[in-house]
Amino acid sequence: MKRLHSRSGLPLGIHKLSEIDLAGEMGKNTALAKILQTREVRQTLSSVLPDVLNVFAKDSKIGKLIMKLVGKLFSRLLSRPHDVFEETELKLLFEDDTFIRNIGEPLPDIINGLFDIIATLTKTIEEMPATEKKHVFGEVIAKISTGQTGTIITQGCRIINDIHKEDPHFFAKALEPGFQKWVESVDFGEIREMFDNSAEDGRAFVMMANNVLWQYPAKMVMLLSLLPSLVNLLTDTLDISVGKLNELPPDMLTDVILSFAREIKSNSVANVLNQLTEIVRKVHTGSALLGEPGAPQLPKVLSTMIDEIVEKTDPITLWKAKIALAETKATIGQAVSKSVNNKPNFKHLSMIMGPELTNIRIKSLNQRLAAWDAEDDEEMAKSFAQHLSAYDVQELAEVLNNTLRLINRLGDERPAIFTEFTSQMVNAIDAYELAETAKRLFNGVSKEFKPVARAVVPGLVSWICDVIKPADDEYEDDAAQARNALLSLFSAEEV
Repeated sequence: MKRLHSRSGLPLGIHKLSEIDLAGEMGKNTALAKILQTREVRQTLSSVLPDVLNVFAKDSKIGKLIMKLVGKLFSRLLSRPHDVFEETELKLLFEDDTFIRNIGEPLPDIINGLFDIIATLTKTIEEMPATEKKHVFGEVIAKISTGQTGTIITQGCRIINDIHKEDPHFFAKALEPGFQKWVESVDFGEIREMFDNSAEDGRAFVMMANNVLWQYPAKMVMLLSLLPSLVNLLTDTLDISVGKLNELPPDMLTDVILSFAREIKSNSVANVLNQLTEIVRKVHTGSALLGEPGAPQLPKVLSTMIDEIVEKTDPITLWKAKIALAETKATIGQAVSKSVNNKPNFKHLSMIMGPELTNIRIKSLNQRLAAWDAEDDEEMAKSFAQHLSAYDVQELAEVLNNTLRLINRLGDERPAIFTEFTSQMVNAIDAYELAETAKRLFNGVSKEFKPVARAVVPGLVSWICDVIKPADDEYEDDAAQARNALLSLFSAEEV
């Protein structure tokens, strides 16, 4: 069939649009009218409208008859004798540069109209029986499951890609004026005040919702029962996805992971780390500036907040909860141990492969020490001297002094407490097993340890003798007792 064209070169019924046409008798709706006049849109409406009108007729036979007649009327009005199926009038219409430049004006009305149609249709479908709903959605899914949506998405991505190749910052620049006007017109103080004022109402809403929901315990239980289903869905998704990933050969899987690692910009990661550490430093400095000399503000605020929290916390319930969590953790550990013990391979591999983890940690420590050993004597000594001087020795000494003081106070108040504790411990230990273990340790490895012992023990004995030799101080009585004990030991005759 010969194709009919107008003077503009477009198919019959489609005219070259100008700014005067777009602002003519129908105003901004002229562009929409031109779209509706194309063959593709008319034929689509011609096929869809009878079904839509039939839905509105519902179960009324007269209504169905009237809507059928109306549908036929619409079909005749929308049809054209010269329509050719292969002609792409809509495409040619959108090839008109002037039309494209001016079509943005009616697009919001088109989109709003589509939303109105969808809202009306969904309201109508909602009142249908379940079988008809299945039929309607089955037809819809069948219509949209033809790959056309994928084609549209692909074409949209290509459009955006072409724009970015021409101008990488196009959308940022295009959105900047509108975004700036939006920021200028929005009062963020009002937003902040709205959230502040909504806090009490939000809490009341949550309380109201819970009060209403818990009036229907069965529904609430059904709602909570969704959580295991969601977890199952997540685990099934991970199972399938990770399973597919594991189907890749080792070299390809590794290449994918390495490619992912290469795509990560190390500069960005380093910059984020630098910014975060700078924030921490500034907070620490600001805390010192805001507080009194020697009393930073941040610890003071945190201390006050923690005091308020602790003041309102029930200590008995807190410790009961901590004990319950500890028991639960122990129960889980026992369950894991029981399951592992039921499979000998797990136990054997734990004994065999466990040291590998320790070896890795030892190797890492050795590498760090070797790196320090590679430094020259001056640099190494300087670094370790600074390291040791950085410790607060006075504070460490106070920790030791307070610990010893507490032990002595406890001994003065309850002299038998250490004896009772030691007695219980000694009575609980199996003396025979301890003796056998000591024999195996000292008799079995004494020869191997002898060279090391000869290198250490003489100096240790000499130091002990130097420590207990006579001196004029408050510990001379104790030293004299030690010398007498050694003298008695060496002078005792073998019986």
